[in-house]
Amino acid sequence: MPHDLARHQCIVLRQNDSAYGIWRFTKGKRTETVKLRGPLSSNDGEVTLTWGLDGQGILQRAEWDLAKYLRSGRLVLLLEDYALPSADIHAVFPQRHNMSAKVRAFLDFLVAHFEGKLAKARGGPSAW
Repeated sequence: MPHDLARHQCIVLRQNDSAYGIWRFTKGKRTETVKLRGPLSSNDGEVTLTWGLDGQGILQRAEWDLAKYLRSGRLVLLLEDYALPSADIHAVFPQRHNMSAKVRAFLDFLVAHFEGKLAKARGGPSAW
C-alpha cells in the first residue's frame, strides 16, 4: 500500500513547483497521498536514479526511464496496481509560418508513439 512508503527510506526528486516529498497514487477512483521523509533528495533525475541503483532507497521515476533496469532485474517495480500522476511531454521547435515536412513527420511519429504507450498502460492496443 502507498502509505507503507512512509516507513521506508525514499529518494525524493525535487521538480517544478510540486510539494516536497509528496507522492500521489491512484487506483480506480481513489487517490492516496503520501508524505515522505527520505534523507536523500536532488533536483536531478539521473542522480536519484543512481542512488536507487546503489540501493539507497525507493525512488519514483517514469517507467520508460527505468525500463532497462526493470528488465535486467536491477530495479523492482513496486505498487504495480497504482498509477502515478501523468507527466507532460513537450516538443520544442522553431516557430515558422510553414512547418517543414520533417518536423511534421517527427511530431506525428511522437504523437503515435506516445498514444500507443498510453493505450498499453491502460490495457488497450499498443504500438510497442
